[in-house]
Amino acid sequence: MAATKKALSKHSKAGKLHYREEDIRWATHELAAEYRAQRLKCKTIVDIGCGIGFQSFAFAKTCKKVYAIEIDKEKIKLAQKNALILGWKNIEFIHGDALSDEVISQLKNVDMVFCDPERSPEEKQRSVASIKPSIPELLKKYRALTEDIAIEFPPQMREIPFDCEKEYLSIDGALNRLTLYFGSLQKCERSAVVLPAEKKLCSAEEKTLKETDMMKEYLYEADPAVVKADLLGELAEETGAELYGEGKAAFFTSDKKMVSPFFKNTFKVIDMCAQDEHEIIAALQKHDAGKVLLRIPVDPKEYWKIRKKIEEKLSGSKAYALLYLGAEAIIIENV
Repeated sequence: MAATKKALSKHSKAGKLHYREEDIRWATHELAAEYRAQRLKCKTIVDIGCGIGFQSFAFAKTCKKVYAIEIDKEKIKLAQKNALILGWKNIEFIHGDALSDEVISQLKNVDMVFCDPERSPEEKQRSVASIKPSIPELLKKYRALTEDIAIEFPPQMREIPFDCEKEYLSIDGALNRLTLYFGSLQKCERSAVVLPAEKKLCSAEEKTLKETDMMKEYLYEADPAVVKADLLGELAEETGAELYGEGKAAFFTSDKKMVSPFFKNTFKVIDMCAQDEHEIIAALQKHDAGKVLLRIPVDPKEYWKIRKKIEEKLSGSKAYALLYLGAEAIIIENV
């Protein structure tokens, strides 16, 4: 079958595999699947809600035995076909309800359990109650097999009423996954993982978040996984940078250029002025600007209209970005 661009972005061998377009939306990104397979490396693992198999295939590389459970008959058929194509012989597929005694009785010598539960695509605000299978029930039944359980959660989930490690994961600077780790898998309260760098930042009991209201020579945008995991203090201590502004994104600043995998973007500060159109254009003209990327609150439908209006008054050769932080307009250059 011809692989779509979206499918290939999820799995490098999508061109050989069987799937429906709706399956790709929920399929685990190959980088995330392989990272998680390394963290959950063991002899025997259970993959609950295996879907079309992308995570199971990653587990098959690091585990001797994989039990792949799926309640959707069509999905598990596709997963079985895909396993044959990829040559995986250490995956045992089980069609059925993961909470049923019939399914659980088939699982032998389990070391770890992973679950990617079902979430309603129409749900505006995620809640534990709407996730299937029931997470409290799953923990109760599968803890009889092992305490080492990992469960994927929607990363936008606000309240997580479990004692576990909450690991937020980003890929190429975009928030991608939240995984809850129980038992001996729990290494801290909160963590952030950035891929493909494969770097991890863990929460600490004692940390100092240094803040400043003075913009310095360099500006850094924190990775969204760090922001969601509430690890700004830990990032400040690791890098020595100071927090300058926080909203949907968080920015740090320093006089010395720093390199950290937990910075999504690094900018050199060119100029600052009030959030006034005339002052902004004057500052851009002063610095020989010809193009300007807008990182300001604008209606997406109005973006190009506003950008064109600014660029019509510029005749320079340099490209900058315009960012609003607090009451200031900041002209920055990506480094």
